[in-house]
Amino acid sequence: MIYIINSNFKIYCGFEVTTQHIESALYQTNEFLETIPSTVYKNIDYKTTSSIVGSMFCQSIANSTGAIVNPIEKGHPDVIPKAGEQASEEVLRNYPMGLEIKCTVGNITKGANLRAGQPRINSLEGITWQAHHREVKKLFGLVWDFVKSEHDFNHPKITATFYADNLVTDDWGEISGTEGRNTKVTGMKSSGKQKMGRGWVAVINESYYKDIYQKIMRFSIDDKA
Repeated sequence: MIYIINSNFKIYCGFEVTTQHIESALYQTNEFLETIPSTVYKNIDYKTTSSIVGSMFCQSIANSTGAIVNPIEKGHPDVIPKAGEQASEEVLRNYPMGLEIKCTVGNITKGANLRAGQPRINSLEGITWQAHHREVKKLFGLVWDFVKSEHDFNHPKITATFYADNLVTDDWGEISGTEGRNTKVTGMKSSGKQKMGRGWVAVINESYYKDIYQKIMRFSIDDKA
C-alpha cells in the first residue's frame, strides 16, 4: 500500500512524532494485520477489529518514536513518553503528555449487508470516532477498511489518519450508556470532524478512497502532500 502523506505534519507530545514515524507505524500495523488468519476476522465484530488495529498502531508508534504504550488498560493517553514507565496507576489514568489514538471503520449505508473481508468504502456514509468522555482535546484518529487485494481474503488495513489538537467539549456529543451496565461513550460531532479533516496526515493513494474521504471529512489534498 502507498500513502499520500501530509509533509507538514510534525508534533511534540512528550516525544516527537513526524511523518516518518507515522509512515513506519502504518506499514508495521498493516503487515501485522495480514498475519492474522481470515477466520479470526470472520468471527469477531468490527469493534474488536478496530481494537486490534488501534492497539497495533499504538505499539508501532511507540516502537518508532521511543515512547511506550500506556501500561494500564484504562490509561490516558494511549502512548506516553518513556519517562512514564514507572508512574503510578493514578498518574497513568491521566498522564500529562502523550498521544491519544482512536480507531473507526466508519458508518455505511443501511442495508448494505457487508461481511468481513468485503471493502466498505463504496458504501461509506460517515466517519465518527468515539470517546468515553468529552474532555478529549487532542486526538490522532485512524480509519480502516478491508482493502481489496489479490489475495483470497481482503485483510483490514489503515486507510487514513487524521489529527486535531484543538478539540473542545462541544465537539463531542452527549454521553450515552449512562444507565445500567452499558459502556459510556460519546461520538464526535461535525465540528470536531472538520477539525480532524483539516489535520489530515495520511490517506491511501487510491482514487475512490481519496475522493470519498475528502468529501466526508471536508478537506483537500493539496500541496501539503
